[in-house]
Parts: sequence; structure tokens; C-alpha cells
Amino acid sequence: MPDMETLLEQAFTEIPFDESGRHLLEAEAVTGCVLKGDEVTVTLKLPDDEPLRRKISGMVEERCGSIPGIKTVSIKMADGASAAALAKGSTAVPEKGSADPAASQPGPHGSQPHEPQRPTSNIYLDNYDAVIAIASGKGGVGKSTVAVNVAVTLVKMGHTVSLFDSDIYGPSLPIMLGLRNTRPKIDGNSIEPIRKYGLDVLSLGNLVEEAAATIWRGPMVHQVIEQMLRDTNWPGGDFMVIDLPPGTGDAQLTMSQLCDVAGAVIVSTPQDVALLDAIKGVSMFQKVDIPIIGLVENMSSFICPHCSQETPIFSKGNAQKAAGQYNIPFLGRIPIELAIREGSDNGVPVSTLDEDSTAAQAFRSITETMLRELEALG
Repeated sequence: MPDMETLLEQAFTEIPFDESGRHLLEAEAVTGCVLKGDEVTVTLKLPDDEPLRRKISGMVEERCGSIPGIKTVSIKMADGASAAALAKGSTAVPEKGSADPAASQPGPHGSQPHEPQRPTSNIYLDNYDAVIAIASGKGGVGKSTVAVNVAVTLVKMGHTVSLFDSDIYGPSLPIMLGLRNTRPKIDGNSIEPIRKYGLDVLSLGNLVEEAAATIWRGPMVHQVIEQMLRDTNWPGGDFMVIDLPPGTGDAQLTMSQLCDVAGAVIVSTPQDVALLDAIKGVSMFQKVDIPIIGLVENMSSFICPHCSQETPIFSKGNAQKAAGQYNIPFLGRIPIELAIREGSDNGVPVSTLDEDSTAAQAFRSITETMLRELEALG
């Protein structure tokens, strides 16, 4: 049997949008779809025509409600929510302010690939001396671990630092920072970042329920990220560290459009398959004029805590070779160490603990090298 996401997408293709015969997906009318248990919330972007809205909303409710396993269908309009509603679990985001540049892009269904847009505005986070993006070509390489520990290390070096989790589909910072089920303070439409380990932090994971599945199309991702940038009282300071989702998709392009990113740090493990995707990430950032600060090799090797013997499980050194091949600065290696995993799971980053540990020293060295490379970029 097809999975629920496939069944929902099929349902949207069976609902006509207008007399031309276009269905909802072709018209890019579905900007959000969140499934939680047997409840689904669908966000629609429709013309300001009450009869049309009622008609399409009724068809969506009826068709989605006929899917086995769906008991409750809620319909929201993309122009009818607020930051406070989002914090209470709503998935719709208001479209106030400037027009959404992502909404004008062709949808994935039947469209041709297009080049990433160049940055068109430096609207948000301009109260920071430097915005640093931590990115990876694929998931599972420890990007969020690097983002958290680099941010904590910067704080320990005396800098004022904020940390923004822009991974909409898989936010992990609430777990890694011990902020699960922690909600930020909301004042009207204004969100206050959460303070932890000297950082000002915000993640979508702090705004919606942990178990909620996000099934959002490109324009919705753009809207959510822009709202979190626009409506959060980011205090400013020396550095904003942004934990990007893996890959080269909507979130990366949105950040390049809405912020003046000083540079990107690419995280990879040493295997060829991971490095191949990391180089694709490098290429994407170059196309949107974001400099590459450097490449980090995570899970470089395992050092036995009993005999101190080093085992290069994933071919230690391959990331450094790739960095040299593509003329990318190499920032350093991070070992496979139990304390890193335990710290991430327990919400206590290893950089907050023993500064003399191998892992903490590795993050310190990488952070120092990153700052030198960032300064060289001017």
C-alpha cells in the first residue's frame, strides 16, 4: 500500500483548481500539509474569492477524509495565521511584507530544473558581524553536531553568538541542546529566542510538536524560514551560526536570498559517497555567490579508549585530499568519540565539558581555523 504522503499527494491531483483543468498541485495551491497521527492539516494558497475558497476547501476536506487512516482534516489559508499560531502548532504562515520570491518559482511537478537565484536582498540578520552557514551535501554526516559545538566554542572564546536551526523537515537542535518541549516566549507576533549555553537559539522544533510530520512544498519552506528570521528578536552580536538542512534545496536558496551570508562551512565524512555530495554543496554555494570558508572531516577515525589505537573506519584523510583537489580550505578533523554521541543525545555538547578532551580540542582547532579563513575572505 502506498505511504500516506503518496496518498495525500494523489488526492490533491484529483481536485480541480480552475476551469483550465489544472489540479491543486499544478496550480501550487497546496503550500503545507502536516500529518499527526490520524489528523492532517492542509494549508491552501487561494485567490481572495470566498465561494472558491469554500468550494476547494470542501473538496480537500472530503477527499483527504476518505483516505484510510485519516479521521480529521483541518484546512488553513496561507494568509490567515500568525507567529503565535505557529508556536501553538499551526503550520500556516502569514504572507505579510514583501512578496514571496519562492512562490513565483516553478513547482516540481512537470517543471524544468532552474539555476539557483542569486541573492536579491540582505534583509535579515544584518545586526551580526558575520552569518556563518554550516552545511552538508547529505544527511547523517554530523552537520548539526558541528554547528552546535562550533557555536558553543565561539561563546567560550568570548564572542556573542546566536544559533538558528533552519532544518524544517528534521530539526535536531532542541535535542542536542537539551531544549526538547521548550517553547520560546511569544509577545504578539514577536518571538524571543531561547537562551542556552550562552547562545540565543531558535529551531522549528521549539515551535511545533516534536511528533508532527512536516509535509511542506517549496513556497511553504521559504515562508516559514522567513517568518522565523523576521519575527524573532535576534539580539545581534559577533556571529550568527545557521544549521542548514542537508542537500541543496529550498532552505539553502532561501538563506542566500534573505541574508548576507559571510561564508559556508561544509561538513562531510571521509567516504567517497559523502564527499561527492559535499562537492555538490560547494558548487551550489558558489553559484549563489556565498564563499566557502572550508571543509570539515567528521568521523575521521576511531581511537580506542582502552589501547589508544587509531582505526580509520571511514578512510581518514579523504576530505583533506578533496579539499586540496577543489582548492577549498581544510578546517580539520573530528574523531569518532563516544562523548560526542552522548553529549548530543543528552543535550550537553561535548564542547561544554572537558576542554582537554580530544573532541573538544578538535572543535576548538576547527573553530580557530574557521575564524582565520573567514578573516581572509575579508
